[in-house]
Amino acid sequence: MTEDKKRGRKYNYTLMLFTDSGEGNVRQLRIDPGVVETIAMVLAVILIALSVVCYKRGEALALLQETSAGQAQQIQTLEKENGELAVMQEELTQKVIVLSDTINQKVEEEEKKAAKEAKAYMPVGFPMTASASVEQVEAEEPMVRLTATASGNIMAAGAGVVSSVTTDSEYLHCVRLDHGNGYISVYRNDGEVMVKEGDEVVRSSIIYVIGDDNTELGYQIIYDGKYVDPMELLSIDG
Repeated sequence: MTEDKKRGRKYNYTLMLFTDSGEGNVRQLRIDPGVVETIAMVLAVILIALSVVCYKRGEALALLQETSAGQAQQIQTLEKENGELAVMQEELTQKVIVLSDTINQKVEEEEKKAAKEAKAYMPVGFPMTASASVEQVEAEEPMVRLTATASGNIMAAGAGVVSSVTTDSEYLHCVRLDHGNGYISVYRNDGEVMVKEGDEVVRSSIIYVIGDDNTELGYQIIYDGKYVDPMELLSIDG
């Protein structure tokens, strides 16, 4: 090994400057090798740092692009779901409308039915099937006397329940019919009773069959425990 190798070589860097002064002089500027190496290291570090920054930015950009793609897919999925929900909402709205109309129609039918039933339980019907003369009886409780002019039947003036069948001081039998709405109709006649206590009857149900010996009917109306004038109800077309 030579002496130069043992000692290690030292390199000098010379910077040559050419001027155009016309004299043809060349200026030499010597730069210390340590300064050159330091500059080289700084440039290398800067280059590496720039490379790292570029790489990181590339990764961030790729991540943003991936995130954007994912978000776009989510937005598309949500828009599709929103469309499906809108269709479902429209279908449900239509079903609610149909159901509401059905309920309203049902309520209206029930109200009509209730009104019809309520009317059916009002003792407003004429209590004889045949024509009859009507006479107001002067008594403590209001009463009318109906006398049949032809054969026929004595019938319930409205739907109700037979609350009692008893004997009567003036007529043989007395039938009371409770209509369940505060009204009770009373039928007094000498004929055979065709109903019994507890029977449910409808308007025009036969209570007595009119014969030669029982053409008269003593008819009364009780409302909320008090006798009222039957003519006030008989005047209503039942």
